[in-house]
Amino acid sequence: MREIRFRLDLPLMSKARPRFGKGRSYLPAAYRDWKNQARDQLKAIWSEQELDTLQQFEIEVEAHGPGRCDADNLIGSLLDAGLPDKKTTWAGAWKDDRVTVIPYLSFRWIRDKEQFWDVLVRVLI
Repeated sequence: MREIRFRLDLPLMSKARPRFGKGRSYLPAAYRDWKNQARDQLKAIWSEQELDTLQQFEIEVEAHGPGRCDADNLIGSLLDAGLPDKKTTWAGAWKDDRVTVIPYLSFRWIRDKEQFWDVLVRVLI
């Protein structure tokens, strides 16, 4: 088992619900921007660690910041940021966020004036 620890210097962001207008669905701009920043940080970490797209792994997340979000929406935004992205052609940090890919997930919120994410990934080799 390989362990990778990293910190994402990003504010806490809840997973957004799609909005509908003019006959199509879209995500709010603030969420899209946050997700792009998170994806860029994950890409850099995956490149530095020489990681391929994970097929199965465990993850422990500590979200530091104010208590304005639901836990499931916080973890959802982080997991979404690591998915493959067709627009950028990035293969993703993980292939999917189903339980067959992530059989163990731990989440903890810590009240903090600073906002960031501490993450531990255990790659099941």
